[in-house]
Amino acid sequence: MLGDIPNLLSSSISLIIRCLEPDTTYMFRLWAVDNTGRRSSPSEVTIKTPCPTVDDVKAQEIADKIYNLFNGYTSGKEQQTAYNTLMDLGAPTLHRVLYHYNQRYESFGEFTWRCEDELGP
Repeated sequence: MLGDIPNLLSSSISLIIRCLEPDTTYMFRLWAVDNTGRRSSPSEVTIKTPCPTVDDVKAQEIADKIYNLFNGYTSGKEQQTAYNTLMDLGAPTLHRVLYHYNQRYESFGEFTWRCEDELGP
């Protein structure tokens, strides 16, 4: 508000902060500085970013894809495809893939054990 005199009852300032992590709490301390350099008392703002939404249908499809890659002879190419698929997932989606895999295919080996067996630790 440089050079302006704000209306204390209706003035607001908006800003966008990019690249925040999901499911994380951030604390900000804000204050105003006038033309003479005097600083107001700080205001503290705490926000928690939301968890990303997970497309459960996609998570099920990925679980099926991983199962199909692991269910036959797993070549180096198939192992690399499975590895790349899993590494591209965020934690919430990976958790849902694990859930769906274990719901349908645990009799063929629990997801974590099977991934370590097929892809290495």
